[in-house]
Amino acid sequence: MFDISTLILEVKKPALYQTGASLWTHPHIAKEMLRTHLSPNTDAASYKPAMMDAICDRLPSRMGLPNGARIIDLGCGPGLYCQRLAQRGYQMTGIDQSQNSIQYAKELCASLPAEFVCGSYLDRLPCSEMDGAIMISQDYGVLSTDQRKLLLKNVHTVLKPDGVFAFDVASMSAYDAFEETSQATWSSEEKGFWRPHPFIVMQNRFFYPEASGTCDLYALLDETLTVYRIWQTYFTPESIAKELEENGFMMLEANANLSCDDWTLESMTIGVICKKVS
Repeated sequence: MFDISTLILEVKKPALYQTGASLWTHPHIAKEMLRTHLSPNTDAASYKPAMMDAICDRLPSRMGLPNGARIIDLGCGPGLYCQRLAQRGYQMTGIDQSQNSIQYAKELCASLPAEFVCGSYLDRLPCSEMDGAIMISQDYGVLSTDQRKLLLKNVHTVLKPDGVFAFDVASMSAYDAFEETSQATWSSEEKGFWRPHPFIVMQNRFFYPEASGTCDLYALLDETLTVYRIWQTYFTPESIAKELEENGFMMLEANANLSCDDWTLESMTIGVICKKVS
């Protein structure tokens, strides 16, 4: 149970990178996340099929990866990219925290050169001597500054010398667009993404200009109070290049996305390709 004073405290602006409840451990949300990944009509989890195909067609060659190269997909979800890349001749390893998604990926890629591990990419990665690593759908920016450093250390460890890492991040254009339109909302539902039974959800977005970041806060009320805090950090090509350089990587390309369209100041994302250098 909770009281109103607890609710008021929990929905205030959180400290930078303050954690909330985990999205990955709630059984209903895990099922809904898988359903969202598999929907062809939204970019909310995995990108839409046309974008996935474009990424898998173009990205490996831009990374300089030959046919048969070994690639780890960090936060692989249900294996949609692993499937496409394995079909194109690459040896894939996928890691994700969701047991539902990993089970789906294993079944999807059962006849392909792909293996999957349920776990966190912030822990020791289950491979070595990889030619490349990918992280898709702006997961990099969800992490705190310290978590990003740990991720880059883990990727650095498993890549071969001169191994290549590609990922995408939200741009400052996306930050500016959110700042112009953001407002607090609430709704009540009989069932939905958050719960299979009636609930109320209160949502607000908080801005952290000192860190070029936002926090989407969701306060769920059913028989209890549960607060989810989803962070995102926004970058320029210069700021992500500096962060990579400080952690043993050199940026090779900054594109508008991972399908390697040309970058402009209006691009809402940045598709980054970098190389291990030390």
